[in-house]
Amino acid sequence: MNYGHFSEDGKEYIITNVKTPTPWINYIYNGEYFSTVSNNAGGISYIKSPLHGRITRYRINDVPSDRPGKYIYVKDEETGKIWTLSWQPAGYDPKAYKVIHGLGYTVIESFVEGIHARVTYFVPMNYNHEVWNVVLTNKSGKKRRLSVTGYVEFALGHGLIDLINQCDDQHFNRAYFDKDLNALFATKTYWVTETNGTQQQENKEWNQWAFFTSNLPINRYETLRERFLGFYNNEEKPIAITDDKFSNSGTDYGNVVGAINIRLELDSDKSENVVFSLGVLPKERFDEKKNDIPKIVQPGYIERSFKEIENYWTEFLGHTRVETPDKNVNIFMNNWVPYQAKVAFDVGRVASYYYWGISRGYGFRDTSQDVIAVTIAHPEKAKERILLLSRQMFSDGRVYHHFYDDGKGELTRHCDDPGWYILAVTEYIKETGDYSILKEKVSFVDKNDGTVLEHLLAVVNFMKNNLGRHNLPVFGRGDWNDTLDYIGGDDGGESVWGAMFYVAMLNKLIELFQFLKVENIADIIKLRDEIRRNINQFCWDGDWFIRAFGNGGMVIGSNKSKEGKIFVNTQSWAAISNLPDKSKIRQALDSVKKHLDSEYGPKICAPAFKEIDPNIGLVTRCVPGKKENGAVFCHPVTWLIQAECIMRNGDRAYDYFRKLLPNRVDPDIYQAEPYVYSQYITSDEHSSPGKASHSWQTGTAAWMYRVFYDYIAGVRPDYDGLIVDPVIPASWNYIRVERIFRGAKYIIEIENPDNVQSGISYIMIDEKEIEGNKLPLTDKKICRVKVLMGKTIETANK
Repeated sequence: MNYGHFSEDGKEYIITNVKTPTPWINYIYNGEYFSTVSNNAGGISYIKSPLHGRITRYRINDVPSDRPGKYIYVKDEETGKIWTLSWQPAGYDPKAYKVIHGLGYTVIESFVEGIHARVTYFVPMNYNHEVWNVVLTNKSGKKRRLSVTGYVEFALGHGLIDLINQCDDQHFNRAYFDKDLNALFATKTYWVTETNGTQQQENKEWNQWAFFTSNLPINRYETLRERFLGFYNNEEKPIAITDDKFSNSGTDYGNVVGAINIRLELDSDKSENVVFSLGVLPKERFDEKKNDIPKIVQPGYIERSFKEIENYWTEFLGHTRVETPDKNVNIFMNNWVPYQAKVAFDVGRVASYYYWGISRGYGFRDTSQDVIAVTIAHPEKAKERILLLSRQMFSDGRVYHHFYDDGKGELTRHCDDPGWYILAVTEYIKETGDYSILKEKVSFVDKNDGTVLEHLLAVVNFMKNNLGRHNLPVFGRGDWNDTLDYIGGDDGGESVWGAMFYVAMLNKLIELFQFLKVENIADIIKLRDEIRRNINQFCWDGDWFIRAFGNGGMVIGSNKSKEGKIFVNTQSWAAISNLPDKSKIRQALDSVKKHLDSEYGPKICAPAFKEIDPNIGLVTRCVPGKKENGAVFCHPVTWLIQAECIMRNGDRAYDYFRKLLPNRVDPDIYQAEPYVYSQYITSDEHSSPGKASHSWQTGTAAWMYRVFYDYIAGVRPDYDGLIVDPVIPASWNYIRVERIFRGAKYIIEIENPDNVQSGISYIMIDEKEIEGNKLPLTDKKICRVKVLMGKTIETANK
């Protein structure tokens, strides 16, 4: 079934059938205030943290699905008919609705009972509230008297406590209506800020006042859910609306809601602008800020705020742009992939339709990787995040696997976590040339003083002290694959992927130090070379690299294994880590194609585990074909694409890239949003192949953004210039790339008349041919570059 399509310019996804297989959501936020909104207006709102700053409730995996949300009810005062401006929870024929998900906003249009409505949901950049901007137009041919009600269900504070302790927690809820400000206010007099279970009761109140207001005079209101919906009722037919029973009273307990009602008369062919706004004010500035509320629902403010959002995303996306013969590629790489990557960076991968946002904070590994997507357009944000990561590191190089605030996190034995810090720092410096960050003062968890450089060296120290019997990384409780969590057993086991990862990260650090002419790095080079030799000596299985050594030397990911014979990561990272034996890398990648590729993309491992093995871990307990147990896990496929580009296989890289595009699969099979990547796609080792899950909050977008521009388009930063090294499908005879790098805009025209997959005949900058394939740094604002692919010149392929 067809549910929608991209707009002509690719900047919007238009849902024409709102009965989507799952809720298809969008994010509207400003960096502090966050909100999700689905095609049926479901979603949550929170301030800063979905755990500690939950404003509204959202019940994941509930029945009916995707509730509650940001609802607007309309009642015809003459006929008594009631509907919502979104199809759920009280809409009419779904054909009467259309949804537009854009970059930082969502629009829901409807035409019901002769009333056309357009609701635009967005969050202004500079004020912590969300706007529901409604335009109602009377197309019925007669005058109409309408009652319009905005509705939200509050959580007010700690998301987990609200979920598991509602019976007690609701005794601290307060709500009242301020007639002078035309606003309903709600808060909680008790607030839990602990992230772990404790019996200690904190003696503090939530630090926010939530407010709900409108630009038109509020006629009636309700603050208690049972009074608004009815005790044995739901959002479909609230008795306050059906029976006209708004209590117009506040509450000092219970399930607090915000329901505000306005009445209006609308002549035929006339329109009325109705604005609802939900937001928060910090209690310490409440008296100062509350008088702003009437101002932030006025049309002029609304118009300016929306324009600022459009400008923000135009600027962010303007740092990279590509034109290829594949229009679908252009739509994703110019709009939705960098957009999703930025959302994941800002949200911290903690809240979505699939994630409550209450069980974990930032992931050190995740956050480090998300930095690489934001470095291009917003390096200042990337630097802030690097310094945040720095403060989660101990002086011996260990880091918190997950963390909430400085000094509040969970230490695990994952062997890879600290290494991602090297990626974040080196990619930031390559992009910006900001070497001063290495001298930036930033504390360790257990030590007040330190620099970013000292943090990098602490990571090296961690790697050196975390080697096992084959001088490969001790597996501990996992590497990037968290579900290989019991391989280590008593002796810790060893991660072969972790070894390749260590080599790759040490390569990056050595490259930086050599560029800066840092002395005394022989020990780092020696460590890298030793791990590299041991990979070659102990980890080749004949046709591919094994995945790990388990307890007592047990081998995982071998042709001799009954299940889980081959894993994708140890084949792709053999290329990424630049192992010296290229024939083995080529054979390993061919084995991936032979044993792991499928209709929906390459699988993470095969064959899937069908028997539980407590000596391997959670992966064997998962249903075959889903998640890490043999699914098409999208994140590592980006590394596979990078590996194929490194090995100059443009056709295969493009084939893998194309298979992962979210709109390629029948949406009734795929089910998740067709405009953003999901964490995984169910593989052919399950009875429902092609079904995607865990959309939005995945590292896939950040990596695909960088892998496409850095390795397929082949335009990637280096410390002293911009490398041009495209690896494209032979069928592409041209590609045009725009890339802003250190203040200059490079417009790069790449021609491929001989239909090769890689190789450059010459490069010209402003009609002057250069040697090699690295564009030098320039003071110019615009540089025009022409590239002819074909006979190969010496390249700086790194």
